[in-house]
Amino acid sequence: MAQTKRRAKQPAAPETDHVCPVGFCPVGMFLTATGRARPEAVEHLVAAGREFMLALSSVMSARAEDLARPSPIEKIDVE
Repeated sequence: MAQTKRRAKQPAAPETDHVCPVGFCPVGMFLTATGRARPEAVEHLVAAGREFMLALSSVMSARAEDLARPSPIEKIDVE
């Protein structure tokens, strides 16, 4: 009688699809959108996001400098 070899069960491959429980989580959306994209495309998107954040930081810094200027209205104490 020929005996058949039983193969040991191999552990399941880890899931690569990430699902974020938060509805509009920006990180979860990014991971979902770029999950199957080419690494060059993901690298380009990350660089574009970095440049956007630097530009936004620059705009906010400029606005903060405008708010730090003294007011043209001067308070005069009347005695």
